Amino acid sequence: MRGTNMSRLLLIALVSMSSATLPAQAPDPCCEMKIVPAADAPARLTVTIANVGGPVVGLLRTGPYNDFGISVKTNAGGEVDRNELGKRLLRQPHEGSRTHEELRTGECLKEELDLSERFELKSGTYKVTLTHDVYVGGVKGGIKISLESTTEFKIP
Repeated sequence: MRGTNMSRLLLIALVSMSSATLPAQAPDPCCEMKIVPAADAPARLTVTIANVGGPVVGLLRTGPYNDFGISVKTNAGGEVDRNELGKRLLRQPHEGSRTHEELRTGECLKEELDLSERFELKSGTYKVTLTHDVYVGGVKGGIKISLESTTEFKIP
């Protein structure tokens, strides 16, 4: 009888410990963002946001350069200056309509960004990081998360 009680206590302890680790496991990602530089123009990026297996993912949209947080750094880690157009557009608040789009499982949104239109890019290697907020569960009432993706490109 004593051995049986000890076995039960051991079993309860094992079950308790194994169930305590379950919440710490990260859930599968619902969406992802990828950046691919163009082979013929490395500063031109194709950005894809995809719902890879979750509930509907909502995105607020105004225009590609307004929708993304953009950080461009040199190979040495210094921030790249914006050109005159990039500076002017950064100072001006964006006015216009915002729309929203929802991506169902398997759907994606593709945008093209040409960083040479907004940044002073010379010959060299650059690291670009893009961020974009999405709403898991839809724009209205969904949970806001920020996607981030980084890539390098080289301008000859």
